[in-house]
Amino acid sequence: MRAFCILATAAVLAPVANSQLTDLQSGRNFPTAAAAFGTGRSENIDPGDVDNDGDYDAVVANGGDGAAQLNTIYINNGGIQGGVIGTFSDQSATRFVHTPADTSRDCELVDFDADGDLDVYISNRGTTVNGGEPSRAYINQGGLQFGSVGYFFEGTDDFWGTLISVPLTDEVGVQDHKGPFRDFTCDCDFGDLDDDGDIDLFHSSYGPNISGDHDSRIFMNDGAGVFDEHWPWVDPGGDIKLHTIDIDLTDLDSDYDLDVFASSRDSQARVYRNNLYGGTGAGALFTDITQSALLDQGAGLAAGSNYESEYGDMDGDGDFDVWAKNYGPNTTDVTLENIGGLKFQKADWIRGDPAVDENEVDFFDYDSDGDLDTFVANFGGTNWIYQNGTNDGVDVSLGKMFRTGTTSGGSLASWPEDPTSGNGGTTLDADCADMDGDGDPDVLLSNDGNQQNRYWENVLGVPDTHAPTFQLLTVQGDKSDGTETPIHAQLRDNAAYYMVSLYNVDLIYTVNGGPAHCVQMFSQGSMQFRGVIPAAVNGTVAYHVEATDDAGNTAVSPTHSYVQTSAASSLWAGLGCGTQGVKGDPYLKAWGDLTAGSTATLDLEDAAPNAINALFISASSTAVPFKGGLLWTFPVAVTLNVFTDAGGQTLVQFPWPAGIPTGTQLFWQYAIQDASNPTGLTISNAVRSTTP
Repeated sequence: MRAFCILATAAVLAPVANSQLTDLQSGRNFPTAAAAFGTGRSENIDPGDVDNDGDYDAVVANGGDGAAQLNTIYINNGGIQGGVIGTFSDQSATRFVHTPADTSRDCELVDFDADGDLDVYISNRGTTVNGGEPSRAYINQGGLQFGSVGYFFEGTDDFWGTLISVPLTDEVGVQDHKGPFRDFTCDCDFGDLDDDGDIDLFHSSYGPNISGDHDSRIFMNDGAGVFDEHWPWVDPGGDIKLHTIDIDLTDLDSDYDLDVFASSRDSQARVYRNNLYGGTGAGALFTDITQSALLDQGAGLAAGSNYESEYGDMDGDGDFDVWAKNYGPNTTDVTLENIGGLKFQKADWIRGDPAVDENEVDFFDYDSDGDLDTFVANFGGTNWIYQNGTNDGVDVSLGKMFRTGTTSGGSLASWPEDPTSGNGGTTLDADCADMDGDGDPDVLLSNDGNQQNRYWENVLGVPDTHAPTFQLLTVQGDKSDGTETPIHAQLRDNAAYYMVSLYNVDLIYTVNGGPAHCVQMFSQGSMQFRGVIPAAVNGTVAYHVEATDDAGNTAVSPTHSYVQTSAASSLWAGLGCGTQGVKGDPYLKAWGDLTAGSTATLDLEDAAPNAINALFISASSTAVPFKGGLLWTFPVAVTLNVFTDAGGQTLVQFPWPAGIPTGTQLFWQYAIQDASNPTGLTISNAVRSTTP
């Protein structure tokens, strides 16, 4: 039986005599809506560090309901660009080479091929005339592509693997149940749906003219960035023909697998339970539980424009609640409180809802007080910010989410926060991220109708000083089977889920009280991370997790331990930890089956950019102190000098030599030139290879 440790507790809210929320700064936090990110029928905007230089860039999905348009990429002028951080340059012509114009609704920045850089996925709607369009994948040319990080080429044909349920008439190309296919989609999300350590895809569809007559589908990553259809993915009674405008992959019941909440413009939103852990389905990965999760709780849809829903812990009790757009009558928003057991009830938390047609909602902590505030993108007119009163001590009977800039509807936040100009038009999407590196979240807006997209810089907020917390952490029991040991950690923080997914999270373990070993944890989605303690471990294993947010706040989990006996051998095993450098601790990972002639890969990440580094190779290992850390490759037998790229990565591939006896061990470790370290060098962790 899987054991869990629940570490977060519900916040206790004390009533206050003064019902007015505190304005942390005089004046507006967002004084201007600067022109940025171009113009277009811009449906979606996503931030991410595409060039690995330590600041956030942005990708914009264009076209939408209009004619096909080119999607665009904007590079932050800070970092390796040497300019002002928080200003942006359109570099689409050089970085998005030969990309076609599309009718795009969504873009996602995801590392498909697990090579240490962000790739781009574009969801396309197509038209009734062309029978839909293929959604497209653009591969970052750093890492395994051995090109320049932050530059993209289309890889759509190789992205799609085996198709099962897709009609042959919708396939593009040779129609052999492989490759891209035409569809009508608005939102596709990525997460590790089967808990195997790679990122999978939920591909939603709403059909031509949002008819709701096309199936939504799931595609599983084969580990190398090829996505094969998993079919059937839901129990026989599940409804998967939806008017879905937005879906979210999130662990709604705290069992470490990712469930699905699907908004629906013209019909009831859906909830699907993942049956991987603790579920009871009819043999399918997912079960449609909309009836028990929503309808039986009186939380059914009461409107017809539920464009989007967003998950976040609004009440501070550790589980994920849902803010549902236009879910109530007269286009009012509804907050759905997670009451446990995969059930949601309507909660009267919103104050000052203008009851207008809005399109999208994002959580962020604009005032850095530790709770989740809300940004609402308006389909036509003014965008709104809601301040969360949880950490202001507001009596919960007065509400929880208060629209700023008004005293109507019982609002307790009468001061304005929004810009006085440039806050209008038709905003279809907003994302919130610290684009200027000053410790508080800014806002990126994409607007429809070929209107100007906008950037709201948070100039009067205070830096975030709230470290993440650990909501769940695997408590591993003693083992005697010698297998690898996956460890899961779920975080909570005062930031949007997509920003938490970019945090640095490390699993740190010792064996029999020896030196610490570090494992870089993989972001699975839903603020959940996965790390694996290797099989080649025998004895008492003690482990904890460390997580660092964008503002540099670090959380350390409690330490747990278990006894491992009959340890099996591992082809690759990590040893030790790196030392602090300009981008944190350099991390070395390696893979390959170590058979003669097969490809072995050594991937060094988070090292100093454009730096010379030495790869040490040894046939034996004695851990000796070196430059503030431990050198595991002593005595050194071979040294190879290589360079990191502009993103601080070095990737080496080579054919594994023939004739190496079974059981032979080799040890690999990097030393990197880095002026930010007092010694002038950083070292990575080491890896040990064992020939099978």
